Amino acid sequence: MNAFVLNSDESTNEQRHAVWSLVEFVTATTDSELLSDLLWSLGVVAIEELPEDNNHVVLRTSVGEHPSESIERVQQLFPSVQVRSVFVPRSVADTWRQHATPTWVTDRVVLVPAWCEAPADSDAIFIEPADTFGLGNHPTTVLALRLALLHTPHEASVFDLGCGSGVLGIALVKVRRCKVSMYDIADGAQWVVEENCRLNNVGAVSWSPWPTTQKFDVVLANILAPVLINEANAVDTALKAGGVLVLSGMREEQVASVLQHYEGFNELSRETQDGWTAVALTSPIDERKTS
Repeated sequence: MNAFVLNSDESTNEQRHAVWSLVEFVTATTDSELLSDLLWSLGVVAIEELPEDNNHVVLRTSVGEHPSESIERVQQLFPSVQVRSVFVPRSVADTWRQHATPTWVTDRVVLVPAWCEAPADSDAIFIEPADTFGLGNHPTTVLALRLALLHTPHEASVFDLGCGSGVLGIALVKVRRCKVSMYDIADGAQWVVEENCRLNNVGAVSWSPWPTTQKFDVVLANILAPVLINEANAVDTALKAGGVLVLSGMREEQVASVLQHYEGFNELSRETQDGWTAVALTSPIDERKTS
């Protein structure tokens, strides 16, 4: 891929519409796999790995038109990473769409790129990732949705924290007839969720602030392990007594430290794929929650 760099004061509006803004993360070769996992968990669509020198590689990806939040997370966990912006022709950058395929979550539920045909005899969830979000094919999303479908009652109230393009919540509306509230810190997430609701013809979805003052039957949190820890109290407060909590975005070695912050929750089940783990828990029933 031949990239060209544009200075912000030189690029015209016409050029901006013709190109796709990408971010390059220059990292030590030994850290490239861990950084790739982090970028996938942040919802990137694709990652191109390029050589930099004998000890470093470049991970090129899109983190949206306003990438500051994602870049900040990367630099918090990988302080030595260098970050730079490039612009590539949109006609080149969008070729990945030609190779996208559906992702099966269960033997019925399948995540389908919006421009692809749904498999026969399936419960298809159509996903448009736009420039920022993934297609739901990362293990963190697949595992979270699989556990959510297993443990979410029909017509339950659901909060999807870190919703991205809305994959999890939209699937529960279509398959379990749930009523879903969503929130994500990422720029553009609300617009992408609205577009995916339209594609799937679902209306029982609302955008809510976080922390929320409401209580829900189910809370889904497919976010990074440090955020799962930081948000533990708010998640607990948002969940009804005896409610279901699905945590994803954790590497296998992070699960124990995350669960320490959800004291009193009982584990229902867990699944692991490619080094990632999702866990389904049930909230304790106590006087504080029932009062």
